[in-house]
Amino acid sequence: MSSAKETALDRLLPEWHFREVHRLSVPADQEAVMSAVYGALWSEAPLARALMALTGADVSAGRRIVTDSLSAMGDVIPSDGDEFLFAGIQALDDIPRPEGTTAELVAGCTDPGIVKVGMNLRYADGVLSTETRVLATDEGTRRRFRPYWLFIRFGSGLTRMSMLRAIRARALRQAAGA
Repeated sequence: MSSAKETALDRLLPEWHFREVHRLSVPADQEAVMSAVYGALWSEAPLARALMALTGADVSAGRRIVTDSLSAMGDVIPSDGDEFLFAGIQALDDIPRPEGTTAELVAGCTDPGIVKVGMNLRYADGVLSTETRVLATDEGTRRRFRPYWLFIRFGSGLTRMSMLRAIRARALRQAAGA
């Protein structure tokens, strides 16, 4: 499977204003890695846990990073076996949420004041990666979101790498035990 193939994230949010990508080599098979993606716990990623705790997120030691925590912030979108996909929307102003599912809104909402978010965890060609894309629905929202993005970017990068390392360690333990 080539890492150049179109991803579910490409289909969900093909354009973006802000983007963050992190990668980590994992010498294990797809089944072990994706099982680890879905099973990794916050207790296995202490740096990510500490940083996420600052946001007020529930990062109890026994909670799963991806399925318990990320999915609480938006919707998990079904995708291929090599990719976990998450979608969310956020209004920067006190405006009502537009009608539709999160996936529909990320794909097609053009209402001003909305920030669309797509994030994946993907394993292809021995590399586990996470990519986050953010698209603002209008230029004013984009300008207002930029300082926040610049502020969180460093901590977000540390969080993502800590998560990837925890997933890799779990996948390698699972592969060794098989």
